[in-house]
Amino acid sequence: MALPAVTSKPEDRVAIAHLGQALKTALADEKSPLRSFLNGDPQPRRAIERDLEPTEVDDLLRFGVAEQTEDLLRPRFQAQLIGPHLVFSDLRQSMRVVRKTEERNAYVDPMWEGPTLSNLLVREPAESGLDMGCGCGVIALAMSTYCRRVVALDMNPRALMLARFNMALNGVDNVEVLESDLFSAVEGATFDRIVFNAPVGMELLPRNALESGEQILIRFFSALSKHLKSGGILHMNVCVKEWSRASFATNLRAWLGENQRDFQSLFIELWRVERGFKFKVRRWLAPFVLPRQYGRLLHIRRGLLIAERNGVARHAETASAYDTWATSLGPRFGASLVKSLMGADPGKARAGPATAVLNTLDDDHRPLGGSVTTAIFNKLQNVPAAALP
Repeated sequence: MALPAVTSKPEDRVAIAHLGQALKTALADEKSPLRSFLNGDPQPRRAIERDLEPTEVDDLLRFGVAEQTEDLLRPRFQAQLIGPHLVFSDLRQSMRVVRKTEERNAYVDPMWEGPTLSNLLVREPAESGLDMGCGCGVIALAMSTYCRRVVALDMNPRALMLARFNMALNGVDNVEVLESDLFSAVEGATFDRIVFNAPVGMELLPRNALESGEQILIRFFSALSKHLKSGGILHMNVCVKEWSRASFATNLRAWLGENQRDFQSLFIELWRVERGFKFKVRRWLAPFVLPRQYGRLLHIRRGLLIAERNGVARHAETASAYDTWATSLGPRFGASLVKSLMGADPGKARAGPATAVLNTLDDDHRPLGGSVTTAIFNKLQNVPAAALP
């Protein structure tokens, strides 16, 4: 079955924004059948018309968001509220099923990591922002609230289609959505904030494996200095490898090239893999991805990289299962925590969690916030970048 398409046109923008507002209003009722419908479950049309006007239900059909068989409405996409924004993406499916389809590379995932990453952004006012690999636009929507203008880039035409629809759905008009291979569509442009939800790099198909992971990272970081302004901040959801002769810190400095000393960086490890079938495939492919001088592949790490172009040549690392707390503790906590970590002196003893971080939380969330902050600061350490052989 072919993946569905949104069928809206630019002149439909006002109607789409009206529909978005109606959907968000209806979702305020936690018992609304619309919640189940937007989560991917078919519903009788009469049930949906309890929350929406008949013309609004017609718009769901007209824009290709749903289809109707007799009285039953079937969703063709799923949607969820992420902060103040309603975001549509492809229906949740098993990735085993998706990988078997001819359109597997066009599938726009249902925001597994986007909402988490959006809650860890430093949301300070900025002139310009870039969302690299925007997918359905989760990050671009978040950036639109603190950047005067945002550019969202992706290679996947369906991702661009959904991102444009989601901008219209939320009435956001300061985001430009463009097709681009990394920075190709913004040559010569510079940005105060860049966010990149990078590919995982754990693909099993040799062709895809060789085009992800380090191959994308080398291209991205070698061009980063041309596009991130002085004082600018990069947030990056990244999958990296540790080698017997080259750590991630070492490789990062090498990829940044002659401007490497401009950047202070922090890596928060989410998880690591060092055994299993997928890891064995990656280890077998390793010599084809990077030169043998890097040595033996030790493990693969997933996490959040923050880099600030502030003239501080330092790399620090810590670890936390932030996917378990970032959403519940919210964006104010995430932003304050990241800023505190970037300003901390790794390795020095602390009396307790940063007061400024905990001040972002209400009393109910302070115990969890304090536990998270203490644990993540206690693991914070400087990591030297050894010279490449």
